[in-house]
Amino acid sequence: MERILITGGAGFLGSYLCEKLLKKGHNVIALDMSDGSKVEHLMDNKDFQFIQGSVLDRDLMHREVKKADLVFHFAAIADPKRYVQEPLTVLEIDLQATLNILKLAAQDKTKVIFASTSEIYGRNPKTPWAEDDDRVLGSTAINRWCYSSAKATAEHYLYAYHQHEGLPFTTVRFFNVYGPKLDDLGSGRVIPIFLKQFLMNEPVTIHGDGSHTRTYVYVEDAVDAVLKVAFCKKAEQQAFNIGRTEEVSVLELAKLLKKVGNFKSEFKFIPHKEVFGDKYEDIPRRIPKIDKIKSYCNWTPSTSLEDGLKKTIEYYRKKII
Repeated sequence: MERILITGGAGFLGSYLCEKLLKKGHNVIALDMSDGSKVEHLMDNKDFQFIQGSVLDRDLMHREVKKADLVFHFAAIADPKRYVQEPLTVLEIDLQATLNILKLAAQDKTKVIFASTSEIYGRNPKTPWAEDDDRVLGSTAINRWCYSSAKATAEHYLYAYHQHEGLPFTTVRFFNVYGPKLDDLGSGRVIPIFLKQFLMNEPVTIHGDGSHTRTYVYVEDAVDAVLKVAFCKKAEQQAFNIGRTEEVSVLELAKLLKKVGNFKSEFKFIPHKEVFGDKYEDIPRRIPKIDKIKSYCNWTPSTSLEDGLKKTIEYYRKKII
């Protein structure tokens, strides 16, 4: 039994990781700024501990990282609106706190599984993106890129700490993970925002003309991928894309949600600047290559977008009843 620390452990992905790791027989500590509602059902498990606290609390992190055998560092701000409105907070949590955690882990060579992002690749026009493809970003005056830059800098530190101090690590780059417990209805990322509008029978607001594309991977598939690379020795000191490869425009996503949920809302198109202001730039296409994780860990996603959306809609429908 390993003692595993999960920062952001009561968040979306973290809460699923807690469940899976407990089932595998590990001792799990979930550290999160939230009230722990997403892991409330685990509180009676003798092998589980929830700590309400911030990764910016250096004393707390020193104590918990030192006690851990393995660290999943998943705490982060990953909301595009907050990149634009709160760049300093994003940099403090996604970069400064991360660097402190990596320094602490490196002292004892405690393995880190680091949650990175598809935002790493910026707006590289050559899609799909492989893990070693170029990063193409906009101006540093555009707040939108602070999240990508914070995650990329953390990745550089992981390689540096391994080179100089032998820190073992694995990096996972997520491409739009979705599913039950993702965000509160109407906030955060595109699916909960659309679902609130659909469920309230309001017009569904689509930014721009809806032609920008993404891929969407169901949370159970994504967590399965994380666990495969986390416990795979040959995956250490490597970065892996985690996502599906089917390209879907935001307008197509809205239409599929409408069909699957049998909703009646109409669509309303609004300019990006009306939502995000002048400190935002959009990424036209975001598609991963997943050959590497297939090769290393024999992982492929198994849940279709339609099936995953059905499960997600069912969860959020129950939330509003």
